[in-house]
Amino acid sequence: MKEALFKVGGLVEPPYFVGREAELERLCNDARDLTQSNLILAPRRFGKSSLLHNIKKQLQDEEQLLIPYVNCREITSYADFHRVTVAALLSEYESKTRVAGLLEAFRFVLKERVLRAVQRVEEIGGSLSEVGRVYLRFREQEVEDTELARAAFRFFRSFAEEKSVRVVFLLDEFQEVAGFNGFLFNLFKKELDEVPNVRYFFSGSSMRMLSSIFLREDAPLYLMVSRHYMEPLRENTVADFVRQRLAIAGLAITNPAVQLLHALTGGIPYYIQKLGVLVVQSAFLRSTTKITVSQVRDGFDAMLEELDSEFEVRWFARFSNQQRTIVKTLAQLGEARMKDIAAEMRVQRYDISSAVNRLRDMMILATKSDGSYYVIDCVFAAWLNKP
Repeated sequence: MKEALFKVGGLVEPPYFVGREAELERLCNDARDLTQSNLILAPRRFGKSSLLHNIKKQLQDEEQLLIPYVNCREITSYADFHRVTVAALLSEYESKTRVAGLLEAFRFVLKERVLRAVQRVEEIGGSLSEVGRVYLRFREQEVEDTELARAAFRFFRSFAEEKSVRVVFLLDEFQEVAGFNGFLFNLFKKELDEVPNVRYFFSGSSMRMLSSIFLREDAPLYLMVSRHYMEPLRENTVADFVRQRLAIAGLAITNPAVQLLHALTGGIPYYIQKLGVLVVQSAFLRSTTKITVSQVRDGFDAMLEELDSEFEVRWFARFSNQQRTIVKTLAQLGEARMKDIAAEMRVQRYDISSAVNRLRDMMILATKSDGSYYVIDCVFAAWLNKP
C-alpha cells in the first residue's frame, strides 16, 4: 500500500480532510478578500486546527497574502503575545517571499545583551526596528508589558503597509488567552475597526470564550466577527469517505457496519480515522475483504482500550467531583433535561445548574432543541459506561 488508508492525529489534509468543503470555501473567500474576521468554534477532535491548516494551504499561492499561524497555548502573558505573533508574521513573510534575516534579527533583539541588541535594532530599520525598540525598553523595565501588546498591533499595521501585503492571522486555541483582562480584546476591537489590511480568524473550544468575548452586548468584540460552529460529519459523508479509503486496499464494508461506525464515533473526525485504522487491521488479521458489524464493534472496543489512559487523565484532572457525577449520569441516560439529571442524582435542579452550565461552556455537554442535554463526545461517554 502506497498510502495510509486513514490518518490518526496531527494536521489532516485531503484525502483525509473531508466534509468541510463548503465552510473551507467560505472561509478562504473571507481570507482572500479580507471580507471579515471569523470565529471558529468546535469541541476537541472536531478538526479545528486542520481546518485552519487547510485554509492556509489552499491560499498559499495567493500573492501578497500572508497567513501566519499562532497556537495561543504558547501565550501566557503580553510579552508572549508580542513575541509569538511578531515571530509568526515574520516567519510567514520570509517563507512567502524567500527573504531571510528579519526573523533572525528579531530573535537577536529578544535574547542578546541589550547594548548589542540596540545596535542591531538601529541596523534593521523600518517597522521591525520600532517593535524591537519597544521590547528593549521593556527589557530595561521602562515600559509595562501592556505596551508590548500595543506595539505588536502597531507592527502588524505598519508591516502590512510597508511591505504592501495583506495579513490574516490564524489564532488557534484562542480560549487560552480568554483569561486576559479586557485590555487585549479592546486592542483587537480597535484593529478590527481601523485596520483594513489585517484580519483575524479565531479558533477555540470554549463556549465561555464565545459568550464573554464575542457575544455579550458589553463585550469588546461584540458582533465584530462572523461565527462559525463546526458540526460532526454527516453519515453519508462518513460512509463515502470510509468506502473510498477501504477500496484502495480492496476492502468493502456492509451498510449496517458503516452506519454503526458513524453512530459509534458520532461523526467526530478523529475517531472516524482511529476506528478506520482498527477495522482495517482486523480485516487483514482475519484475511477477509468485507468489514462487518462485528468487526466494527470489536474495533470500537479496542479503541476504548487504547484511549483508556488518556480518558482517565482527563476524567480526574479536568472535572470536579460534582461535574464527574453529572457527566457520568448523563452518559448513562443518553440525553436528559436538567430536572431529570438532578432527579437521577437525587439532588435539586438548582444544586447542579451552575455545574451543568460550566460543562456546557467547556463544550463537554450540549443541548438539543427540546432543551435536553447530551455528552458531545460520544466515545468518551461510551468509555464512562464501560462495565
